[in-house]
Amino acid sequence: MAGIDEIKRLKGLCEEYGLEGREMLAGHTDEELAGIFNGIGPEAFPQWLRAALDALHPSLRPVALIHDVEWSESDGKRETFAASNDRFARNGCTVACASFGWWRPRRYKVMWDAAKFARICQTFGFGAFLAPWKEREGRAPARPQEGGEA
Repeated sequence: MAGIDEIKRLKGLCEEYGLEGREMLAGHTDEELAGIFNGIGPEAFPQWLRAALDALHPSLRPVALIHDVEWSESDGKRETFAASNDRFARNGCTVACASFGWWRPRRYKVMWDAAKFARICQTFGFGAFLAPWKEREGRAPARPQEGGEA
């Protein structure tokens, strides 16, 4: 869903904003990150829907990159899953505060939606979080991969 130039741009934003978890991006090539990253929304969403969410919240794309990498490296533990979703919400607030002044309603919309997306992931996403771990552990047949989870 993203080319190499977009991945480089998103990595730069992760550094610029000091987002939590950005260190894990260094463990992957830009090509690997392009394969992992699917934008905002789970892999199960149609591509057009993820594209629409990305268009509505472009400021959350670097947050989603970190989240997708975290999920691709899943250890299958509920604690890690919850920490990843909490980090998404915190990183979303960090990006909103860095991108929009306190007087701009957009700042609060991005913060609200980052928290909402994190809650949705927490409520419905554990199966998707487990899938990469199960594949690595040989617990499930490999599935075609369009990108990572968000």
